[in-house]
Amino acid sequence: MNKHLYNILKVVIICCITLIQAGILLAQDSSDEFYTLARAAGERGKYTQALEYCERGLKKSPLDMDLQEYLGKCYMEVGQLDKARIILLDVLKKSPKRVDARHYLINIETQTKRYYSAVCYVNELLEITPYSKTLWLKKINLYNLMDNKIEANRSAKRLYQIFPNDNDVKSIYNQYLREDALKLTRERDLFRASNQYEKIIELESNDPDIYLNLINTYLKLGNYVEALTIADIGLQKLPNSNALFDKKIGILEEQNEYQKAIDLLQAKLRKGESPQYRRALNYLTIRAAEYYKNTDPYVLYGKVYAQNPGNQDAYNFLVNTAITRGYTQDAEELLKKGLKSNPNSKILLTKLLTVYEIQKDWEKIGNIVNKLYTLYPNDTDIKESYYAWSYQKAKLDFSEQNYKEALWGFLKVSQSPEYKRYANQYIFNIHAQRGNYDDALNTINGMIKAYPQESQYVLNKVDLLMNMGENEEAYNLAKSYQKEYPNSPEYAQMTKDAAVGFIKYLNNNQDFARVKVVADELITSDPNNIQAYNYAVGARVAMKNYDEALDLLQKTIVLYPSSKDLKLKLAGIYAETDKHEQAAGLLKDLRVKYPYNDTLKNSLVEELMLYAKSTDEKKEFDKSKQLYGEVISLEKKSQDAAIKLSNIYLDENKVDSAMLVVDNSLNNNPDYPDLLFQKSVVYEKMGDYKQAKEYQARFVAPLNKPKQHLERLDELEGKSLDNQVNISYLRAHTDSALFNTSVASLEYLKATKNKMNTYVARVNYAARSNGVGLQGEVDWYHSFKNKSNFLANVGVSNQFFPSFKAAFSFYQPFAKAWQAEIGARYARLPNKDNFITGIVGLERQFNNVWLNGKLHVMSDGNKMYNNILAQSRFYMKNEKNYIMTMASVGNAPEDPRLDFQVNTFLSYVNTMVGAGYFHYINNKTSIGAIGNWYNYKTSPNSYLNQYNIYLTVRTKF
Repeated sequence: MNKHLYNILKVVIICCITLIQAGILLAQDSSDEFYTLARAAGERGKYTQALEYCERGLKKSPLDMDLQEYLGKCYMEVGQLDKARIILLDVLKKSPKRVDARHYLINIETQTKRYYSAVCYVNELLEITPYSKTLWLKKINLYNLMDNKIEANRSAKRLYQIFPNDNDVKSIYNQYLREDALKLTRERDLFRASNQYEKIIELESNDPDIYLNLINTYLKLGNYVEALTIADIGLQKLPNSNALFDKKIGILEEQNEYQKAIDLLQAKLRKGESPQYRRALNYLTIRAAEYYKNTDPYVLYGKVYAQNPGNQDAYNFLVNTAITRGYTQDAEELLKKGLKSNPNSKILLTKLLTVYEIQKDWEKIGNIVNKLYTLYPNDTDIKESYYAWSYQKAKLDFSEQNYKEALWGFLKVSQSPEYKRYANQYIFNIHAQRGNYDDALNTINGMIKAYPQESQYVLNKVDLLMNMGENEEAYNLAKSYQKEYPNSPEYAQMTKDAAVGFIKYLNNNQDFARVKVVADELITSDPNNIQAYNYAVGARVAMKNYDEALDLLQKTIVLYPSSKDLKLKLAGIYAETDKHEQAAGLLKDLRVKYPYNDTLKNSLVEELMLYAKSTDEKKEFDKSKQLYGEVISLEKKSQDAAIKLSNIYLDENKVDSAMLVVDNSLNNNPDYPDLLFQKSVVYEKMGDYKQAKEYQARFVAPLNKPKQHLERLDELEGKSLDNQVNISYLRAHTDSALFNTSVASLEYLKATKNKMNTYVARVNYAARSNGVGLQGEVDWYHSFKNKSNFLANVGVSNQFFPSFKAAFSFYQPFAKAWQAEIGARYARLPNKDNFITGIVGLERQFNNVWLNGKLHVMSDGNKMYNNILAQSRFYMKNEKNYIMTMASVGNAPEDPRLDFQVNTFLSYVNTMVGAGYFHYINNKTSIGAIGNWYNYKTSPNSYLNQYNIYLTVRTKF
């Protein structure tokens, strides 16, 4: 007996050690599991759930960078951008090479309008992948949002250089060129405008308007030769363009090239008659006749000059006429000849400067201007030209971001009263662009001192201080000017911008107490500033001053009753303070007003899920069912709501309702793993283990739980089998050899397909010195849909056992984990006595513990007997392997397996203790052993001990 107890204890200890080791291994792998769960939730758009997984995983593995990075993304997706930024910056600090974190930060900084920071992250990523088209497009978009057209244009040009054959890139670059050309034309910077139009033609040669714009630009510059050349190029590409043809005719007329114009019109008319061109031909014919009445003086003087190069009159006429008519090559050649004999001639140098200006040759212009200024520094006109050229050159360098050259140029012209103010503006911008904040600050302070009434310079200083990170100083400066000029809208707006910048800075540093102060000041100065209310409420929420936040927000909504954002924030506060009913109600009202707003719908779904979670915790499951139903009606693909709703139905034993919910959700989420698993669970509850196994097999197990998946498949396969054979052996040993005996049993169990009925046939065998006893029994187990069930039993024997027996017990579940039993047994004993037993029982199921108590009241017709039995099971794994204990007290045996002893030990007061262990070898076969120790009081001073060992082997097929 002691040896048997030792073996049982050994098995229990080994199983406990195995469970502890498995728990340790699972804990070690928990962070990866949470990361997998978080990513899966995020891919379904459930970022609130993903956020919870991340936080739980980080509690176990706080240094897991993958989890921290994904936590930042989750905060970004749920709109908590400040938290997301802090987490992602910490990730980059610890793991600087992470790419995804920078992509998330670009998104965050763009949403919060911190475009400069977003550009920095884009640049960092471009260092890794310099030819990423997507990153370059983001960079261009960010510069557009910053209204920095120069950088946007430069980036578009660089992108085009990388992808010259990409049509989308070409289109973007073309658009920037067009906008720039138009802007330069408006600013009368015709030289640079013409360059841009030429680049556009290289990209897109089929737009006649571009040719016309370039021609008009050349005409404004007086360069008729180039204008005519462009017209010819355009007509070569677009021979049917009447607009270009008309423009060419007009240029020829302006140059008195009547014959060429007439020839073109005649060729045009030969292709088809046109009243318009016929009238133009007649008009030009008349003009030509008038023009050619006299010989062109330019030709005559040319002949004179050729014969006599010293003729000054002819020389002067030719130079002046060539410049007037746009014969720049003739004029340049004549002027260079003149300068050979008189290299420092102010008149000749000035005229050559005019020629170079027509030719747009900036290098030659610069050489002439510098030479003239060197020779005649006190000449007012020359000094003006020198400063004008230097200013334009510096502006060109500035636009091309050649800040060093531009700075020298602007410093040079800043000595001129005419250009000083504008040059200093550029000098300030250059210092600011290059990050030379001290120089920029000195420059802007000087400008404020020189022009105290100019509000723009104060605005520039405030912006500069904010860029320097001196947000508090910027805010105080803005407030001081607003106080000095209370009626100035510029200073009022400046104060608002500075306040917002300061608030954002404080928010980044989580100094919410000061955010509250600054936001309240902004509300005082501008009571209609809804952004200020948002910041003020946000600061109070961050400090968890929910009552203040709620009070302020309710007052704000009175001012802005139609503000959707304010109502969303109010719903958020209700949610934070666990007032989920109010939050959901408010979101429902907004949903009615904005039925097509997906963001609003998602917020309502999320809040309803939180509300349902709170009702789950309060055991208010009727309300939970309503809320989960609302979620499903709003978001038919909400798997979480479907699973939770089906679980409630399963707890209520409403398996048909649970199946309906799961099937509807699967229609909208075909083959979704969690739903497949849930359908397997429902089928298992229905007793359809074959279908449960099929859906479990379709379920994709997590990578870290393949073993559990296979074990469940094995378990369901075992449950799906309808046949079972049990072989048992009972050995009873007492202090007296007269009462020692053994019983062997063979059982066959057959379950119906729906598992609602199980039939058992049993044969018990007992052999003694006076013969062999056989007992045959039949059992019927039946379950109802409401989970109540009964057991009916009948049996007959030849000897030793009761000659006839019958039993019936009815089991009724209640309160989820409880079950009551009421039943009766009848046995006709071998001595012809009739023995009747009444049974009342109660059982309770915990997570892994089962407890049971029974009262047996018995009678043989003469006397009444009783027995109280208590037993328990401690499940070790999947409710299959378990340890059991038992104890009883009474004056008759309590175990129907011992009914052959009823007439032997009847009326003896007895006590019993016992324990056993049942173990599944595989999904089909299990073994079990139970040991019992009975103590019978046979007389006032005499006791009898009995030791029972019960062994069984069970297998399914």
